[in-house]
Amino acid sequence: MADTALVLGGGGLTAYGWQIGVLAGLADAGVDLADADVLAGTSAGSLLALDLAGGSAPADLYKEQLNRERAMLDVDFTFGMTLRYLWAALGSRDPETVVKRLGRLALSVRDVPQTAVLDAIGAQLPVRDWPDRTVRMFAVDALTGRPAAFDADSGTDLLHAMSATCALPPLFPPIGIGSGRWMDGGVRSTTNADLVDDCARVVVLAPIPKGAGASPSARSQAEALASRGTRVALLTPDRAARRAFGRNALDAARIPGAAREGRRQGAAHAERIGEVWRG
Repeated sequence: MADTALVLGGGGLTAYGWQIGVLAGLADAGVDLADADVLAGTSAGSLLALDLAGGSAPADLYKEQLNRERAMLDVDFTFGMTLRYLWAALGSRDPETVVKRLGRLALSVRDVPQTAVLDAIGAQLPVRDWPDRTVRMFAVDALTGRPAAFDADSGTDLLHAMSATCALPPLFPPIGIGSGRWMDGGVRSTTNADLVDDCARVVVLAPIPKGAGASPSARSQAEALASRGTRVALLTPDRAARRAFGRNALDAARIPGAAREGRRQGAAHAERIGEVWRG
């Protein structure tokens, strides 16, 4: 069993900025989560996990967010896409059924080729090979609804794994890996914290505490881990942070404000999180 894990949730550009801010605020207070034995991410959280695994310090990443003037990835999740996503997500009270409905939505995307997704995501990657540290990226098979954690031992290259965890329907089509067609792990859970069940101490950052409809909340997944003996600390955005996020998770202009609020929250919760992290 690994000792510590940092779980980084999805939620777009504002989620990325807020989590960097949290890590910077914690590091300022002497709690360095970047040294986790396992770095686990969903969607945007996977990109941050890769940044940390590559040796980027939270303080340096934080400064970058304050000066960010444009989006890392130029995409537009339109109103029509939002309606199609919500129609699938709100169509059942059963979480497994919801994931399968979203899988069908993902498989219906035909106007964006997989190569375009690989090119777009590849342009954001600082490296093309898996790092030496343990990094896990969560995705869901659109064909079966089965979740997976892609890592260096899964037989999947880094580009396909990152593209899969970022393949949010109906913006992007699912990514073919092996016999599966893999989509953003956020369709199942905004953090997938329940899949990090082999670590003694876990800190979960959940920019979106709960997905739409029947999706399980980050809190319920953290509580499930704790019930099995794992020491867990969960942090979600407070009201001020949510205001900083705005309504568009892909609005690059909101990143600096989200990062500042994250840093404030990280500093405020350093004692509580540090108690779990240090054991």
